[in-house]
Amino acid sequence: MPVRKFSFLFLIFSIIAGFIGAVIGEWLLETFYGVWPNILLMGAYFGQLAFIVGLLVLLAEIISPVINGRSWRLEYSGLSWKFLVPSTLVMLFAAGLIFQFLYSLNFSSVKPPDDIVMVMDISDSMNKTDPGRESLKAASKLISNMEPAHRASIISFNEKASITKSMFSISDKTERSAAAEQIKELEYYGGTDIAGALDTAIHEIGDHQEKGRKPMVILFSDGYSELDLDAVVKPYQNEDIIINTIGMSKIDRGGAQLLKLIASRTGGSFYDVKKADELTNVFKKIYLENQDRLLVTERHGLFKDSLYLAVLRVVLMTLIGGLFGLALGIVFDNRYLAKSYGITGLISGLLAGLVLELGLQDSLMSGFAYRMAAAILLTALTGLGTMIIPIREKFAGRPGRNVGGSEFSVRDSSSKKNHYNKGF
Repeated sequence: MPVRKFSFLFLIFSIIAGFIGAVIGEWLLETFYGVWPNILLMGAYFGQLAFIVGLLVLLAEIISPVINGRSWRLEYSGLSWKFLVPSTLVMLFAAGLIFQFLYSLNFSSVKPPDDIVMVMDISDSMNKTDPGRESLKAASKLISNMEPAHRASIISFNEKASITKSMFSISDKTERSAAAEQIKELEYYGGTDIAGALDTAIHEIGDHQEKGRKPMVILFSDGYSELDLDAVVKPYQNEDIIINTIGMSKIDRGGAQLLKLIASRTGGSFYDVKKADELTNVFKKIYLENQDRLLVTERHGLFKDSLYLAVLRVVLMTLIGGLFGLALGIVFDNRYLAKSYGITGLISGLLAGLVLELGLQDSLMSGFAYRMAAAILLTALTGLGTMIIPIREKFAGRPGRNVGGSEFSVRDSSSKKNHYNKGF
């Protein structure tokens, strides 16, 4: 007869697993994004999360075998330990690889930018906010790390904007070296005219526009300047050109707010930097996020409002949830548990996908907060399967001997060779 089961320890351990897995996953994202291929990064992200939940719920059942019963703990928990790594780490690692690959495919008309125009503030205030010239170093480093098929242009500005290096191909080593030298020679002095800088940038783009190539602007400034926002952004809106902005709200809140408005009006993103030494990573992040996207992070630029990618993320996360449930069933070698956990896993995956899609794109909280919520949904809600979905209960072969409420098939307890009758 189907029964519902609930283990408080199982639930607590699954919540803890979601928390630990989310923290480790965040470390992976912060450390290896842009270093590892995206498919490898997502494989590791979901693989470690599944392994941790499998490990902790297995420990919960060994401590208090409510779901599988005492007989399972005595006779068959050893097999569960053997199934743990392949059914969690390996299976979800493979799923993460495949699903990230699918999420990275571009079937829409939206294409990533080919030409990057960096607009750099070299006003006198930069002597205080960036004495180590980190912004200029970041621009040089980004140029050296761009894909060969891309082009770049450098515009510097104080109270007057000028073209430090006109549009050039990244594949040309001579031009790349020349750009680095010209950036190195820049000096900080004068006032701040953001409107003039963006006007120069749009003309630079127009003068070098090639059919089929998509431009993007990265604007960095530590200050504020008076401007007619509508007039400044209109040429970019007309040409569907994104401006991603970087500001330092800790230094100038008014300037940071202006940069945020410029970005939002053009479909770009604003990045708030606390210290100048963070700039290299921020420049790299902007470049990477506008070239591709990860299954568990916010989409930026041209991909931000893609309905296709929004639906695809939710669908793939739903499948991830189903695989989490299946993994738990395999760990305990029980097809009834696999069915129960698989159903709640699909539900938890759907909810996790919605949390990521709706939360990350609204950005009311940090991305980590939404990823944490999604991870706990995947681990904790999936683990409630036996309470939500009734499972079959069977008894051991000896009269009057209940196998602790587990789903084991009837067998001679002296013969373990029939063990697989109970499971897959």
